[in-house]
Amino acid sequence: MKDRKNIVFLAVGMLLSAVSKLLQFVYQAKIGDLIVIPAAVFFVLAILHSLPAFKALYRTAQGARQANIMATLACSAVVSFQIMMILIIGNNNWLGLLLLVPCVAMGALFGFKWFQNIVRPKG
Repeated sequence: MKDRKNIVFLAVGMLLSAVSKLLQFVYQAKIGDLIVIPAAVFFVLAILHSLPAFKALYRTAQGARQANIMATLACSAVVSFQIMMILIIGNNNWLGLLLLVPCVAMGALFGFKWFQNIVRPKG
């Protein structure tokens, strides 16, 4: 049986996203804003686990460790971005722009790790 983690992550992300929108727009509940964060994390994990080069890292213990670090960096970047948007757009709090720093830093570290573990070994 094939590894279907990406399908599970996608399904959970879609479910959380639908619940978030229901709470935000139908019930005007602020908790809907917060449920967007784990939904985004599950979407990132779905994308990563659908890439063959990323899944190939799990064949060795060292590769699995690097894959987990990369997934953590990508999810951290997305969480920073989501919180920044909630603060700026949802609450009109421009201090949320400070979260652009960890978002860009985590994104850059993810890009570095991707190049180091996936692009460089191929070529």
